[in-house]
Amino acid sequence: MPCLWWAALWGRNVHWVPECSYDPVRLGYHGWKKTLVGPIERFFLRRASVIVATCEAEREWIKAYLGKKCPHIEVTDIKRFFDLSRKGHKDHKDSGEVHLLYLGRRHPLKGVEYLESAVDELRNSPARPLATPPLLKIVSNAFGEEKEKVWDWCDVLVLPTLSENFGLVVAEALERGKRVFTTDGAPAWGDGNDYGGRLVYLKGFRDGSAGDRVLLLKNAIEKLMKKLL
Repeated sequence: MPCLWWAALWGRNVHWVPECSYDPVRLGYHGWKKTLVGPIERFFLRRASVIVATCEAEREWIKAYLGKKCPHIEVTDIKRFFDLSRKGHKDHKDSGEVHLLYLGRRHPLKGVEYLESAVDELRNSPARPLATPPLLKIVSNAFGEEKEKVWDWCDVLVLPTLSENFGLVVAEALERGKRVFTTDGAPAWGDGNDYGGRLVYLKGFRDGSAGDRVLLLKNAIEKLMKKLL
């Protein structure tokens, strides 16, 4: 944004990197727009004395974007700001239902359509019918008490993203003791920590075909349902 360019020009030579901006997948989405502003953005980024990235993957994306003139990049541990150690909540298995939640805006890079297809196949599959199909709720705009009611309803937060360097909603879910399914499109959560079995990290999602993505989600959901019900 032009206002940020002026701030970078006249302010301190320190730049906190905007989330996801330099992921090749993100850069390729409407790439012609990013090509137009790329030279301006690189000018300001290369003036920085320090660039702060949210994960190792983002550091590599920034280095590739800026090339030889890339400033020093530090990786900060954003997870330290959250209490991710609390135990899981009680699932809705007593009612015979598993509640899946996608919380965020609809965007082609968020992968919501793959989640919807996976749930639809589980609900309507004649080959492997489930006694109690999963329930999916997609919420793009909720605040305050309404948002807390959505979290209370939720058993599993699903973030089927293709491009996310951190994924704040994952931290929000884990703070509440919820289970989470996310993908290698959110590399900050691929550090091997499953948070007491509450986090499922789906590898091969980001670069897989549409069919592969649906299958990964479907298998993960089905496996959890067999465990809970």
